[in-house]
Amino acid sequence: MANKLFEFDVLEASRTRLLHLMEAVDKKILFKVPTNFNNNIVWQIGHSITSQQRHMYMRSGLPMHISQEFMEMFKIGTSPHTWKSIPDVGEIKHLLLYTVNQLSEDLESGIFVNYQPFSLPIGITINNHIQALQAANFHEAEHSGIILSYLKLLIE
Repeated sequence: MANKLFEFDVLEASRTRLLHLMEAVDKKILFKVPTNFNNNIVWQIGHSITSQQRHMYMRSGLPMHISQEFMEMFKIGTSPHTWKSIPDVGEIKHLLLYTVNQLSEDLESGIFVNYQPFSLPIGITINNHIQALQAANFHEAEHSGIILSYLKLLIE
């Protein structure tokens, strides 16, 4: 349980930081795609939420706490160029912490019993929901780094 709690605390801290960033940065910057890149800050954050939901819930055979439309908008292989509509920043802000709070409840209730293992592109196999949470933190750290790079490029 100590491991779960620590990993959960890391996720919550990361998401809170992203929420504060979204609130502090001009909305135009959130949607701007830096030169020579494919995505923007909104996509990076939506993708992090989507990946965490897919890896924790979908792989556990449980319903995700995001809509199918949201997942389709931010799953791997998408970009703002593939969007059929503009994402709602308010929804993304809400999902940042809502999905963390829901995960806390779900970890406590013990609903994560089954898991369909899969391999990450970095050569690691995820075998259970705890490893999925640990991998989600690594994944979100990568995307947070990209977001900070975008900010340096977009804010002059």
